[in-house]
Amino acid sequence: MKIVVLLGGISPERNISLLSGRAFTFALRERGHSVVAVDPSLGANGVLTDDDLRAATAREVTAEELASFEPRKLVECIQSPLFDDVDIVFIGLHGRYGEDGYVQSLLDLRGIPYTGSGMLASAIAMDKATSKLLFERSGIPSAHWVAVEMKDAENEVLMMEVLKEIRGALVVKPNDQGSTVGMTILDNPSVESLKNAITQAGVFSKFVLIERYISGRELTVPVLGGEALPIIEIIPHDGYYDYANKYTKGRTEYVCPAQLSEEVQNHVQKLAVEAHGILGCRAYSRVDFRLNEENMPYCLEVNTLPGCTETSLVPMAARQAGIEFGDLLEEIIRLSLES
Repeated sequence: MKIVVLLGGISPERNISLLSGRAFTFALRERGHSVVAVDPSLGANGVLTDDDLRAATAREVTAEELASFEPRKLVECIQSPLFDDVDIVFIGLHGRYGEDGYVQSLLDLRGIPYTGSGMLASAIAMDKATSKLLFERSGIPSAHWVAVEMKDAENEVLMMEVLKEIRGALVVKPNDQGSTVGMTILDNPSVESLKNAITQAGVFSKFVLIERYISGRELTVPVLGGEALPIIEIIPHDGYYDYANKYTKGRTEYVCPAQLSEEVQNHVQKLAVEAHGILGCRAYSRVDFRLNEENMPYCLEVNTLPGCTETSLVPMAARQAGIEFGDLLEEIIRLSLES
């Protein structure tokens, strides 16, 4: 097959996307496909060399770098001859303008098949507040939350009301980002610390999500073709599962399959498949949970384009299920083309 791997992009998760896309590119070539790696942030000149791919690292993207990117380059790229006669686009983008339906809509308009969820499901899953509304309506447990705008941080009365409504430790994060970009955990929140956390998250998103921190275990469940793969427990050696702990080898322990009772395991996997379906996801996703001390799972979010780096979780769960990385990619392509 002639495949374009889309990677890089213009979100704060750009460098993680380069690592995921590199893994996709090399693995698909080993399977005999004709594969071109394309970074849409470069417009019609977006083809990356193997040396470009090997040079990629997981470092965080600076604000200056983000400001230099132009969304119109994505349109220029997708409209270019790079996508002529392509059998399928394997999307390795993460975050804004990649995981939120924008690129999917451009590919839809050109009639080009692509991997993963469609435009609508991608947009809904990226919008954490909308996802939570759908979870609540469908009976999927989710931590109590409110959404505010960055300007609301200056409203001290509102901040006090939020602290009264959601008591205890808080998680403050952008409404439409991933990889814990812009996220803060407040163990003993005050009006001042909440204002600062909202301001930090508001740099990355118009809306900011404030939710109760669920003390307990961190779990994630990849879903492939409507079936749950083995559950993974995530245990950072220090602090919480932030950007550094996610993408630095040796800083987090992963237990796969997670050591859970059969009852809890089945319940969490069932919720993951339901969350995947409720949002209308296609082919594959990864659903994140917190499990409290009473073994009650709370769904955090659904990732429609989960990472596939050396430390990523979907390939780990797939291997536990007997699916090697190349076979996993072939299955994602098959499921995407059938949908």
